[in-house]
Amino acid sequence: MSAKLLSLLQANAAGLWLAALLLALGFRRNRYALVLMALGVPLLQERAESAVLLGSAALAAVASLLPEPPLRSLRALFLLTLALSLPWWPERASAFTGWLAQAAQWRSPEPLALPAAAWLSLVAAASALLRWLRQGWPLDLYLALALIPATCGFAVATPGDAVAWLAAAAAAIGIGVLYGAYSMAFIDALTGLPNRRALDERLARSHGRIAVAMVDVDHFKRFNDRHGHETGDRVLRAVARQLRRCAGGDAYRYGGEEFAIVFEGRAVERASESLERVREQVEAQRVRLKAGGGRRAQAVRRGQAEGEVGVTVSIGMAERDPERRTSAAVVDAADKALYRSKQRGRNRLTLAGAARAA
Repeated sequence: MSAKLLSLLQANAAGLWLAALLLALGFRRNRYALVLMALGVPLLQERAESAVLLGSAALAAVASLLPEPPLRSLRALFLLTLALSLPWWPERASAFTGWLAQAAQWRSPEPLALPAAAWLSLVAAASALLRWLRQGWPLDLYLALALIPATCGFAVATPGDAVAWLAAAAAAIGIGVLYGAYSMAFIDALTGLPNRRALDERLARSHGRIAVAMVDVDHFKRFNDRHGHETGDRVLRAVARQLRRCAGGDAYRYGGEEFAIVFEGRAVERASESLERVREQVEAQRVRLKAGGGRRAQAVRRGQAEGEVGVTVSIGMAERDPERRTSAAVVDAADKALYRSKQRGRNRLTLAGAARAA
């Protein structure tokens, strides 16, 4: 990180920390708020003592390791009390703080010569990363990434640079809170595709040449009834992976088992070709059933083995033209074309206004 940027971060450390803390509290990200409180004291000091740095890193590690508590719980209040009391911990006043001061001088063997505080920060980052790998909650990944600059802050010897790095960590946590809120509002948690709200905003600001394809999983209710909702979720994720690869189009989850793909500009010219390839790719894939779960899979297509299910989709597409000037009219025409695909036997693409399926 450049000296100019470090200087800028150091000068605005208090504002960055306060903004991140308010965001964490406003969105009820309790773990984020506790980690920020742990980092706050050395971040707001011009020259933090070694015991304070180590205490801050230790509290950040504890806040990251323990289950996320309500802010009104005794555990959270205890951690907040310890964090707020860090400046008043005399470095030699007791055996405990004396041990902290001694431990802060410890260095690992070369080539990983890091202070103990930096190692504790790494522990906090690693615990958040492992929790994300195990549970898949994106906020844990954002926290792990935000703790990397904090580790750099605990590792440097210059007090000013330490404050700058900790300010960068606070800013990263604030960005994580905002991006987490964006993901919850605009990203479908099951498939990872943008959701209906994101689609509505995209269509509202779309002008010029545009085409919309509505995609529906065939006989989806049968998957849920015969094999359970977990298999239904696997089917939706498998279909979403193929739709995401649609050349020239952006895929969205419209709701339930229905998806939408939007093409703009020159991509409209090849939209039907891209959709036909996607339809074939969905038909060719197989979704594995959970071992020992649900009823025996019924082979619906040649090449499907026991313990897996085949998937097909029906598609309807419409393009903006003089008769369909608004995005809503295009979506409505695509939906009617999808209905015709269903009537004609499913697993096909129908173009709005066309006499036959593509």
